[in-house]
Formats: sequence, C-alpha cells, structure tokens
Amino acid sequence: MPTSASVPLPTSPQPSTRRPGLDAFRAEAHDFVAAHHPLRAGAESPSDEDFSVLPEKTAALEQRELESALSWRRTAYDAGFGWIDGPVEHGGRGLPAAYASAYRDVERQYEVPDEAYTRFSVAILCPTLLSHASAALREEVLTPLRRADTVACQLFSEPDAGSDMASARTRATRDGDSWVVDGQKVWTSGAHYSRVGLLLARTELGTRRNAGLTAFLIDMDQPGIEVRPIRQLTGGSSFSEVFLDGARVLDTRRVGDLGAGWQVISTTMRYERAIIGTDGGVDLLLARRLVDLARSRDCWDDPGIRDAVGEIVAHGRAAALMTQRFLDQADDSGIPGPEMSLSKLMLTDNLLRISSTAQRVLGTGFATDSGEAATYAWHQLALTTEGLRTGGGTDEIMRTIVAQRVLGLPRS
Repeated sequence: MPTSASVPLPTSPQPSTRRPGLDAFRAEAHDFVAAHHPLRAGAESPSDEDFSVLPEKTAALEQRELESALSWRRTAYDAGFGWIDGPVEHGGRGLPAAYASAYRDVERQYEVPDEAYTRFSVAILCPTLLSHASAALREEVLTPLRRADTVACQLFSEPDAGSDMASARTRATRDGDSWVVDGQKVWTSGAHYSRVGLLLARTELGTRRNAGLTAFLIDMDQPGIEVRPIRQLTGGSSFSEVFLDGARVLDTRRVGDLGAGWQVISTTMRYERAIIGTDGGVDLLLARRLVDLARSRDCWDDPGIRDAVGEIVAHGRAAALMTQRFLDQADDSGIPGPEMSLSKLMLTDNLLRISSTAQRVLGTGFATDSGEAATYAWHQLALTTEGLRTGGGTDEIMRTIVAQRVLGLPRS
C-alpha cells in the first residue's frame, strides 16, 4: 500500500514575524478549512455513525481514506497549518500551543479526513525526535513526517512483553556503520502502510529491564521485515505483528544515545497518552449520541438514564479541564508529564460508563445487530474500548504511574 506520492518537497512555509491574535488566527483557520471541506453535519439518526474507538475498515476503504488523509495533511502543511506550534527552523510557525489547540477545534467542525493515519507520525514521533534525535536526523525526517510524505509506526510491544516494554528481546547487533535487527513486534497500528518505524531493540546482550535498550528509525520497506495482520475480536485487522529477520538500520538513524532507548520510548509514551487523553472530546460527543439514542427509545425521561448521562458529561468536562491544566504546566522541554496517564485513564473510564449506559438503554439489542438504530454501532464501541484500555499502556500500568510518579506513593 503506497504511503506517499513521489513529489518534490516544497519550501517550508515562512511564518509571519508578527503573532496574530488568537481570535484572528481562528478566523484565518476557519477561512482555510472552509475553502476545502464542508461543515460537519449532525447525525440524522443514532445509527448514522460508527462509534468504534478503533474502527475497522476494508482494504479499499482504508486505501481511499489514507490517500485523502495524506493529501489533506500536505495541503495544511503547505498553507502554514502543518506545525503551528513547531520550531521555525523545521517549518513550524513558532506559535504557542494554544494556537495549535484552536486549530484542532476548528478542524473538528468540518468534514476533514481522518487524522488517525498520521497521528503517530505528526503528534507523537515528531516531538520525540525534537527531544532526542541528532540534528542531522531531525533535518532529514521532520519535514517529511509533518507533511505526510513519510508515514511512521511504533515498534515497541512484543509477544512476551506486552506493555512491559523493558522486557523487550528484539536484538540489534552492530555491523560496521549499521545494525542488524532480529525479533518480533506485535499490536503495531498502521505497519502495513508505514514507510518507517520507531524501533526499540536491545543492543547490549546480558542487560536486563530498561538497561541496554536503544531506539532506531528503521525503514519498513526492506528485505527482512514482514508485516502480518492480526485478526481481532471485532473481525477486522487494524493491528499487525512485525517480524524482523536480518533487517538493517544505519547508526545515523539511531534516536538518542546508545543504551538510552528507555528515555526515548518514555517520551513517546507520554505524548501518546496526552493524545489519547485529549482525543477531541470523543466521550462528550458520544454523550450527545446517548441522548439521541435514549430519545429514540422513549426512555430519556428515565431519571436513571438522565443521571448516568449527566455523570458522563461531568467526568468528560472535568477531564478536559484537568488535562489542559497539565499541558499548561508542562516544563520548558514541552514533554508531557506523568500526569497524562491520569488523563488517559479518565477517558477510558468514561468510555466504559458510556458503554454501560448504552447497554441499559438497548437491553438485549446491545449484543445483537437486529437492524434497529445504533445496535451494532454501540456494540462495536464496547468491543473496541478494550483495545484503547490496552494501547499506550494498560489501565493497571496507568494507575501504577499515577500512584508512584504523581502521588509519590511507595512501590508495592
């Protein structure tokens, strides 16, 4: 599956030396997005949307959406909206994070392509590379990643390690100016259409846990790398397992110092949890759909249903405010702190509340696709929420991080 068109890179957009006011910036963003996409319409009925947290796509649909997402990403980048809060030397506009947040709010009002295809490359990998990659590697890859000329995936989890990435066994052996990689990764999103992968490998034999691990940016389209889709409970295959057998990566593609892979992936995971915890108010959107569902089933006047929806909305708004405070209080590095684990945990907890409330409304229809409005959509939400509770670290790991690194409680 192709990842990008063969087009020359444009000159990086030149940011204005004068910072626009936030209201003026929002107006600029609205004008830009509206010139390319229509406003997002509300659902005509509770069954008009797919409520899956991890939606399943056919290969043909995925290909069309991928091409559309990459094209829109390039259009936004070329217009100066590709890295609003990024460094000017790498094509960013150098504006505060509030401007990037404002632009995301504007995009959500329009029918723009699904950004999930580029989320890891743009929102997680790029800031990680800014913190840990060499100047030469940053110069080489940041613009292609932000502009979606290159799509990346994450090669961390392994069959015998799961969320315990310190137990990684994939091995990288030095061979002159490159490394030879052997091992297996699992639960990799987007591996089948990614051009590069952020790889965690053990470079020092005999080391244990987080010692002796190194991060690399490895080319995915080379001999020695095989991607196999994983058939999931929902019937789709949005994740893959990746086998590495003699794959090679140049030492110039090493991210961070030798043996410093744990620091690199810790940064990456914090950004990932921040993205999950601030995922566009998905729980508040679903709360509105719950109201539509309850009204369609003539049970919105049920005090228990109203109370449950009210609790969902309260938790969602509280989590959004708390997460924004965490981001505003980030240190000078800009790397999200361990508090973002709490943001992710609050989102997954709220999705469980939503799923439970939908089950109360639908009754036995929750588990069957009877053709009635929303039955299948809400059932898919229940199945895929479990995947979100695992991705980026399980709920149990999130609670441990909050206990030890936020609250300062002793290790058990």
